[in-house]
Amino acid sequence: MLFTELIPLVKELSHTDKLLLMHLLATELLKESSLVPLDAQEKVASLGLYDSFEAAAVLGKALAEEKAVTHG
Repeated sequence: MLFTELIPLVKELSHTDKLLLMHLLATELLKESSLVPLDAQEKVASLGLYDSFEAAAVLGKALAEEKAVTHG
């Protein structure tokens, strides 16, 4: 099927179905590019963001500095 044949069919879709189609296409493009969306739960957990003590220390320091600047 040609792209030009799809256009009239897509225009007939409901708003919800167009969003679902967009999601499907984005997912397919990510797969073809070997990219993983950040909302993939198993991947986010494996990044170690929730267990990063160094990141917590940096954030704590930044908050303390901001508090000192703001409140004197």
